[in-house]
Amino acid sequence: IAAAPVSSFACFANPDFGICPDICIAADGPVKSVLMLSKTPVETVRSVALDTSSLSGANMLRILLSEIYGLQPELVRAEPNPANMLELADAALVIGDPAMQHPKDGLYVFDLAAEWRVLTGLPAVFAVWAGRGINAELADVLKKAKAAGIALLPEIAQEESRRLNLPCDVCFEYLSKIMVYDMGDRERRGFELFREKVIEHGLLDDRADSR
Repeated sequence: IAAAPVSSFACFANPDFGICPDICIAADGPVKSVLMLSKTPVETVRSVALDTSSLSGANMLRILLSEIYGLQPELVRAEPNPANMLELADAALVIGDPAMQHPKDGLYVFDLAAEWRVLTGLPAVFAVWAGRGINAELADVLKKAKAAGIALLPEIAQEESRRLNLPCDVCFEYLSKIMVYDMGDRERRGFELFREKVIEHGLLDDRADSR
């Protein structure tokens, strides 16, 4: 495989990966799909159940909790079921569809991209296209594919609305306004700062526990 969409953290852990320069999955403010939901105020959280599919989210959360609150909570691996996760720990890192769908009533909501923006002033970059086979030709193909996908966002939003049982306008806003697909200067700076903080916090050395 020449390239694939991979988490930012996977790129940090594999420095031989090249990165497609124009594509990312990022948010420059609240993302609504990468959330820590907690039963108590964030500053009192002592344990967090992690979605087992998370890499960037799990490590960004560890950085944010450490730098904002001085917290290093116990981390518990769990399947991505928010209700079950909140039975296992004080809080749950919930990503993707479950984060969009799970009721928030009675819970404290910590939006990772929003908190990253406040802390750093930069977008949170969760994923990129990367691999050992990235070259100019492949990057051009991926850039054209991105443009084709963006052109289809209204149709994609309708399909996701039916699949997730969410209003179509919510899905379209998420896909077209909240998510950032272009790796511009601010996204590159956010990506590199994330790398620096991952190294500073020693998370590459601890990656087996952060997957």
